[in-house]
Amino acid sequence: MEVILNINDLQYNNLWDSLSLSLEKGCFIAIAGSNNSGKSTLCRILDRKIIDNFNINLKGKDIKDYSLEEYNHSVQVVYPNECILVEETGEEELIRRNCLEERIEFFQKHKFLKTILSKEIEKMTIQEKIWLQMMIAVGKAEDLVVIDSIDSYLDKEDLKEAYTFLKACTKAFKISMIIMTLSLEATLLVDKLYIMKEGEMILEGDPLTILQKDNLINKAGLKVPFMIDLSVKLRDYDLIKEIELEKEKLVEALWN
Repeated sequence: MEVILNINDLQYNNLWDSLSLSLEKGCFIAIAGSNNSGKSTLCRILDRKIIDNFNINLKGKDIKDYSLEEYNHSVQVVYPNECILVEETGEEELIRRNCLEERIEFFQKHKFLKTILSKEIEKMTIQEKIWLQMMIAVGKAEDLVVIDSIDSYLDKEDLKEAYTFLKACTKAFKISMIIMTLSLEATLLVDKLYIMKEGEMILEGDPLTILQKDNLINKAGLKVPFMIDLSVKLRDYDLIKEIELEKEKLVEALWN
């Protein structure tokens, strides 16, 4: 597959020793790390709010060589609850931001999103404004959307709904997605999971495989989702054969 983003040996303020990753077109990845692990700083570097001689290429071209207009057309970064919204309704805000018409139509087909778009912005909750921010980013980005730590604002079910929405957008529009997170609850929905600790990617790969490495995850200051943690322990005691993610199936497996 086509590689959209390449980060090569990233170093900044002693935060990372040599951070590298590549992202393919249409791929959805999560980068998980504890507070102060560098997630937000990486967002600001990818947003070009921090400028230095980084070796970061977007579609084969150094990100600093793009004009601001070109880069903003290609990449959108979401900082939860930091966006200035000025229009009366969510849909009017998307139109003002020059979001693509086909993507607005895509959002309108989903009952929950349509409700947000028709709502007056001044009456929206913080959570609804974050959803609107995500729609703006997806509505504008040609290649890449980067989202910084929405798990601080959304509950467990809303977080899973957000990941489901973002994954659907990667498939529908062939854009790539990076989400920074402190919570691992919804990361089974991504294509690839990275675990960051003290400026180093200590784990990367298939989410279900990574989430079974509880010792390393705990050392990174993160918490394995309850159902996976329980399934792993039961499997290790030979009480079940495979990891079960749904409570009903786990109970059935135990009875069998």
